[in-house]
Amino acid sequence: MKETLTKYIFIDESGDPTFYGSGKRLLVGTEGFQPYSIIGMVETNNRKALRKKVVEFMDSVKSDVLYNTIPSINTKKAWYVHARADHPEIRIKFIELLRQLPDYKVHVVVAKKILSIFNRKHNNNPTEFYFDVLHHLLANQMTDANVHYKLYLSQRGNNSMNKFSEAVKKALKSDAIQSGNEQEIKYSLEIVSSEEMPELSVVDYLMWAVQRKLLKGEARYFEALKKKYGVILELYEE
Repeated sequence: MKETLTKYIFIDESGDPTFYGSGKRLLVGTEGFQPYSIIGMVETNNRKALRKKVVEFMDSVKSDVLYNTIPSINTKKAWYVHARADHPEIRIKFIELLRQLPDYKVHVVVAKKILSIFNRKHNNNPTEFYFDVLHHLLANQMTDANVHYKLYLSQRGNNSMNKFSEAVKKALKSDAIQSGNEQEIKYSLEIVSSEEMPELSVVDYLMWAVQRKLLKGEARYFEALKKKYGVILELYEE
């Protein structure tokens, strides 16, 4: 019998799945509307090493007088590496680290937010939209019966264990139909906060690089990290 290996998967999001604001006010086309919902995952067999490198990076920043007075770091709240909020100098330092780190791969799904599809396919429900995108992200990623998959979903908005479990089961069912091979896949699920899981900073940054290219046309971060991406899937083109 083959030894069961463990693969760790950390899932996060960028943008948001919302189309309407308070009072059912349509946000499409208004200032600040996010035209894409992006969900990504970092997979690794060597979680301990990945976590250690991110924690060491944060500790080095917090102990360095060149950086530890930056307001986003010098705060009463617990600081963790987060691309959108980080100072540009911290971003560059962390991207340099991500370019060098081995033993991880990031997969990303970019869902264009199209109102007609949202109304028709997702019943005007941002939670349904989010977990449909998540299902596409997980497709073909959990196929080895000799691996125990440990999935960690970042705690955001209306994320729930029931919806998380449904998305995973849907992905596994699709994989089984596609391959014609129904086998028992071993996995466990947990919803966690970014403060608790430094590994989420890795996928956060690689999603940010994709988003930066899409929204700002600035591709240098994406190009610098290109070798670290696995699957990049675009959804919902009309």
